[in-house]
Amino acid sequence: MASSSMILGTLPASIQLLNGDTVSKLDFRAYNAYTERQQRLFSELSSSAVNPYDTISLEKVADQLWRHKERDQVIAHICALSGNNSINACQDALNLVTRLVLMIEVGSLEKASGFMHQTGPRPLPLWDENSFDSLTERLFPISCQHSCSGMTMTPDLSAWSLENVAGIRIEFTDNLTDHLRLTNNNTQLYIFHHVAFLEAQRHINDSQAPVLPRGLAEETLRTLAILFPQSDHWAALRSNRKKQVWLERLCTHSSRVIDPQLAWCGTPSGESRYLSNFCFWRDRLLILKEEFDHSTPDSFSQWWYDRRNGVQWHNFWVAMVVLGLTAVFGLIQCILASIQVYKAYHP
Repeated sequence: MASSSMILGTLPASIQLLNGDTVSKLDFRAYNAYTERQQRLFSELSSSAVNPYDTISLEKVADQLWRHKERDQVIAHICALSGNNSINACQDALNLVTRLVLMIEVGSLEKASGFMHQTGPRPLPLWDENSFDSLTERLFPISCQHSCSGMTMTPDLSAWSLENVAGIRIEFTDNLTDHLRLTNNNTQLYIFHHVAFLEAQRHINDSQAPVLPRGLAEETLRTLAILFPQSDHWAALRSNRKKQVWLERLCTHSSRVIDPQLAWCGTPSGESRYLSNFCFWRDRLLILKEEFDHSTPDSFSQWWYDRRNGVQWHNFWVAMVVLGLTAVFGLIQCILASIQVYKAYHP
């Protein structure tokens, strides 16, 4: 198994996480589980020039990728390392290492039957240009949305409210490019959950030439802080218990190992909620905000949890109580009338 330290490096104990905690709080089990899954997939479905379980060779390829960031140079290194001159086989090895370094699904994996393996809703991108930066810029473009001045992600919008108020199902993903993507007619939201990986990338961005676009890792952590506010899930308040139970159930029912630090990214301040402060995820956040703002409850539980409009919520439940009491009193009157009729004919 290729551990996180081999691919991502070892983080110095002195660095501070986005929420102020120390690096010792990070847990890379979710990343290591992802690594094992990718190794198994490439072992079964690819003709990789490098054995997917050869951790030493994978580390050498990753080091070349960090250093040169040029596809042709890295493939030449893989050819020399493996003794395999097949460009396709070397490309498969490069695709595996790229997946481990970036946590993006790149390159196709095809079974003998012709079935293409992918976990997300969109076709997998191919690394067919030479520059590594060209690949990441294509996958993570800067937002061109300029009409969101003054717009914020309000505190009532969170992953919990998206599912329990707007009826949008939360699905965790290991593919960073699918983060905040709405699918299935806007009824399902993908959320990238690997906090430890993002913190490692954030440190890399601060200390050396990054592989992700600069600022992307920290911005992604900030979106997780909006969706899973630390104060909602870890503060010892009775009102937060339902959200804590919900998150535990969501993680337990997932087919993936979920990063246990998911709800430890801090609680965003008012300033950090402005959409104008997001470069990479602004468009998807705006779509998510509009979908949440325009959603209407379609069940009693959603009506109960929907506190976006306090006056409307109060009026609805007062009307429901009045309706319920009217029905009860009407039923009582019918029963009493029936008893009176019965006694009239059976004195």
